[in-house]
Amino acid sequence: MTPKSARPALPSARRFAAAAFGLAVVAILGACGEGSGSTCATCDTGRPVVSLAETATTDSTVSFTTHATDNLGLLTVHARVSAAGLSGGFDTTFNTAVTSVDIPYTIDIPSTIPSGTSITVVASAMDGAHNAAHPDTLMLHTGAGGASAVIVTNPHSTDTAVVGFSLAVAVSGKTSSKVKALGYIASGVFATPFRDSVLFSSPLKDSVAIDTALSLVGASTGNLTITPFMIDSLSRMTLGNPVTLFVTNVVPTNTVPVVDFSLNSRIESRDTIHVEARDRSGVTWVGYEVRNLPSGALFFSADSVAVPPSTSSVTHTFRMNLNITNFPTSVQVQAFARNANARDYARTPVGNTGVIRIDTVVVVAGLTTPLQSGGLVADALYHPPTNSIYMSNIERNELDVFNLGDSTFHTPIQVGSRPWGIAAWPRDRDGTMGDTLLVANSGGTLISYVNTNSQQEVYRYPLPILLAQSVTSTTGSNGVLTETITDYVFSDRPQYLATTCQGSLVPGSPCGNVVLVYSTTPTAGQSAPFTNDGTVRWENLQTHQSHFFFEQAMGQSADTKDTLQVQRFAAQGLGASGLIVPFRQGPFITGVDTSYYSIVVKVPALGFRDTTYTRNSGNFRRAVLGEGGAAGGSGSQPNSRAILYDVTQGFVNTFTDKGHTYGLPVSDIDAGVSGSFLVTDFIANTSTPVTGVAINFDGELAGVRADSTYLFDNSLRLQGMLQTSAGNAGIDFHPQNAGIPLPGPSGGTHLFFAASNQPQVEVYNTNFYSRCLVVPTRDPVIGPIKSAPIGAGNVVIVGATAHGVVILTVTAAQLLACS
Repeated sequence: MTPKSARPALPSARRFAAAAFGLAVVAILGACGEGSGSTCATCDTGRPVVSLAETATTDSTVSFTTHATDNLGLLTVHARVSAAGLSGGFDTTFNTAVTSVDIPYTIDIPSTIPSGTSITVVASAMDGAHNAAHPDTLMLHTGAGGASAVIVTNPHSTDTAVVGFSLAVAVSGKTSSKVKALGYIASGVFATPFRDSVLFSSPLKDSVAIDTALSLVGASTGNLTITPFMIDSLSRMTLGNPVTLFVTNVVPTNTVPVVDFSLNSRIESRDTIHVEARDRSGVTWVGYEVRNLPSGALFFSADSVAVPPSTSSVTHTFRMNLNITNFPTSVQVQAFARNANARDYARTPVGNTGVIRIDTVVVVAGLTTPLQSGGLVADALYHPPTNSIYMSNIERNELDVFNLGDSTFHTPIQVGSRPWGIAAWPRDRDGTMGDTLLVANSGGTLISYVNTNSQQEVYRYPLPILLAQSVTSTTGSNGVLTETITDYVFSDRPQYLATTCQGSLVPGSPCGNVVLVYSTTPTAGQSAPFTNDGTVRWENLQTHQSHFFFEQAMGQSADTKDTLQVQRFAAQGLGASGLIVPFRQGPFITGVDTSYYSIVVKVPALGFRDTTYTRNSGNFRRAVLGEGGAAGGSGSQPNSRAILYDVTQGFVNTFTDKGHTYGLPVSDIDAGVSGSFLVTDFIANTSTPVTGVAINFDGELAGVRADSTYLFDNSLRLQGMLQTSAGNAGIDFHPQNAGIPLPGPSGGTHLFFAASNQPQVEVYNTNFYSRCLVVPTRDPVIGPIKSAPIGAGNVVIVGATAHGVVILTVTAAQLLACS
């Protein structure tokens, strides 16, 4: 009989070892992974899946979410964050069955790491059977400005270049760390790679472009690769995606130039047009034409330039000069080129070249000019004596100067830290401006004096510290009076400015002392409940007297009252230090009657929101103040307020009590500060932001912009509303708008200008509260606007757009038509 097994029996020790080996094999097979080659039918061989997604990036943090899934259950999920000077990440282990999870993660960015730094995030996951997911990688960048990028915009991969000819090369780059150098590397048809770049000088910009030419003299045939590169202000290099095209040594004789051009759908009469042309036989001329509609027969403008010999591709930017005065006007634009064989494209169809590109564009009003060195405009002012517009560039610490006479930017004027508001030194009640501009340096506590003759900063006025305090008096059981003082520390950094002057109100009268009304911007560390609030103050620039606006807070709540005290601490020895609002004055005694005098306030109402706008009237008598942000909200100032100030009213220097009138040793209430106009009383949507204020020439009419623009008189009585759109800040009265709205024609001056959420500036008649004119622009105005007379009844309007500063001229005829 044949036995079932011929293997001899094993000793017990060997049987135990074999059993252990068998268990080990089972264990290995039980944990077999996708790549193990196992054929086990019951094994979990499916990998988990992990993916990364960016969720938010700010100037100080980077956030992302890790999403992981597995068919049976996840064991671990981990992520690693790495960058120059930065590391982090997480490891998460699951003790229960989890098949899907989203794990958010935020890492703080130290201030030592520059904006634009690349961050690499790698995430993976493992399931209960120890199957590992394919790692996912996410590239992030510090700073909210986004990633750095550099690209080749010309030539294209479909182009063909010719040995011995020149090839146009265009490169664009952007980085929040500012561009120091921009260029390209050409390789593949040269013995050694050719490198060309442009080095930029300070102040550096965050976005630049260059147009240059690459000579192919001495090159070989084959594939030419052009790789763009950029170097930022921290000397970090960024490489862009390369462009590869073919280089031939054959010069054809039957080619037609290929022409393209770039132009906005809305253009200004002096806008630019960028024309590109390429032809292997060589481009000799390039140009453009603008024709009238609907016939297309009449030329508005045409221009062309000769191209150097042996140029296979060229780019050229033309400045148009369209003689168009009626806006908007539609025109047809086309570009053309001529090659070395005298063949044209676009001007006249040649052969089977396809449809000639003809763009219909709209010509609109204005001249938009980008800021010379980039940055951000916070405020603007037109100065008639120099016929220039001065703009505070908060990012460049300078005033940008645009001269209307030659329509160019002049040399910027360096001022203090983070310049914000700007106002002119007043000369007289006719609105004449002096030769000094005042600039609020919000990064410090100084007011710059800029001389418009020398175009230089000549002095910095040090603003004082104004300390608000509340005093609470209690009498103990022993009859001893205890007074507790609570300090409310506000920032003294100025934000918006309005200049007023004391003196006679007779037209033409010279100004007396200049009283500068200014709002302050809050800083971290202010006292509760004012952690996000500023203040409003004035400073007499000749006598160095100061005032802290508290009048809007006078009174007491149902359950509390606080006595106010304000102290002035002189800066750099300018003016006196001491109490400007004593918490108690007296005793004042008449016979058996004894009186004391104190200011009682509702403490939360002392603060003003950040941002609080200020503007002065044209005759320098009044100023309007308006709190920005949502019209209704939470915090210490739940309702946005508008307030007027009249410098000619002066202080209240007496008070009456028990039938007796007494003179005050320290006059502290300014009678020129009005009550409060609550914007929420007039709008339905209280979340609508308040974005700006304006005041007319004599201060009899002011406006605050929210969902519409609300006009009120000097007693804060609502006069009417203008149906302006929400979301834009720019508003201003006609520079000669005076008085309150009355029946009858406007005379071309009772007008109001408002930016729109559309690319246009709207003109309203303030007598009838209706829109009477729309001035189309190339881009929407997103910042402040200012209007000023420029002679012959014409008005210039200056506004900030996303692409620079737009200058609009509204003619006297247009303004009269609004009557």
